[in-house]
Amino acid sequence: MNSWLSPRIIAAFALALVGAIFAGQMAGSAERVLVIFVSMLVALFIAADPHDREDAPQEAVKQTAPDTEVQAISSHPQLQAFIDSSADAILMVENARVTTANQVALRLLGTNIVGQNVRMAFRHAGAIERLSDPDAQHSGHPIRLTGIGHKNQLWDMRIQTMGPSQKIVHLADRSGTQAAEKMRVDFVANASHELLTPLAAIKGFIETLDDPAAGDDKVTRSRFLGIMATETDRMQALVRDLMSLSRIEAEKYDPPQTPVDFSDIVMETVDQLRNSQKDRGADIMIDVTADLPPVIGDAGQLRQVASNILNNALKYGRAGTPVTVVLGRSRSGAMINFSVTDVGDGIAPEHLPRLTERFYRVDSGRSRLVGGTGLGLSLVKHIIDRHRGHLEIRSTVGTGTTVGILLPSAPTGPS
Repeated sequence: MNSWLSPRIIAAFALALVGAIFAGQMAGSAERVLVIFVSMLVALFIAADPHDREDAPQEAVKQTAPDTEVQAISSHPQLQAFIDSSADAILMVENARVTTANQVALRLLGTNIVGQNVRMAFRHAGAIERLSDPDAQHSGHPIRLTGIGHKNQLWDMRIQTMGPSQKIVHLADRSGTQAAEKMRVDFVANASHELLTPLAAIKGFIETLDDPAAGDDKVTRSRFLGIMATETDRMQALVRDLMSLSRIEAEKYDPPQTPVDFSDIVMETVDQLRNSQKDRGADIMIDVTADLPPVIGDAGQLRQVASNILNNALKYGRAGTPVTVVLGRSRSGAMINFSVTDVGDGIAPEHLPRLTERFYRVDSGRSRLVGGTGLGLSLVKHIIDRHRGHLEIRSTVGTGTTVGILLPSAPTGPS
């Protein structure tokens, strides 16, 4: 606090007085005015020392601001509305007791946590350890916790010290990130396994054929070379599907722009299968509505869709039973409906939601026996998503399976 008797004020007054006396002894009026002006200016500068004026109030602010800010935050009438607007769990903790919580936190930890000790509110050793000490200081860096809420849920907890014994706690759900990382790890492991299996078989047959006794036996040699060719084809198909999946995922936010006649694609695929699969191709029964409008799509990817769905029906349907292909308009007329139905063992309901996962197989042994890569329906799902369509799989155990897709029709121009 400034005082009129401080040394700085006395010195300024003395300097102004000396300047006035000195100016009075000068003869010229201009010189007197100049000396008085300079002496008064210097006196004012000394009296208003910026160091004293700025330092003292700042020091006072530093000493009082935290408590004032914390009190203002914790008692602000809009605090509850503000934290309730967050999609993450937010709590205020004071003296190791929950004082405020938003709706997300109440749903996660319980509706009665406000007023409780953090030991009762969290029931998690890691969280309790960090919140039970009222005087602990926190930096706000995330702390990874597992098991709050549900056993497998993963959370990032951030704690920020707001004042003496008061903290704000932020809990962000990271379970989705964990699930995505697990899917990536599983994908790499499955892809490696699917590639190593045929490679191991090929290597074993090569070593066998290298033995003169086996290599000179034409029947054995021919059989082994046939198996090696089959395994090579399987590995080639897997690599091709992996490359297709990678490309489709990279393009999923870039929808196609070209009108495509999907009827022609379906008919070409059916003709190709009838010619290449003499034993099952004749079982394909087709019902196509005439004069269907085109769809906006990628012709190459739509061929993959038709081929994968039809091939699955031929592989998993019973030999000699029909595979029914229907292509027409949807009920609203705004989309093209394509469905393929087989007659076979069907799929149990618990497997249906996972059929489009990469490498997921209902029966691994049978899938490998018929030559599947485990990526067919995953590719179909990604392609249909890119085309802004819809994929549906319906199945009855012991009866068969229907795979249907809906694709948006191309807009028609003015007539």
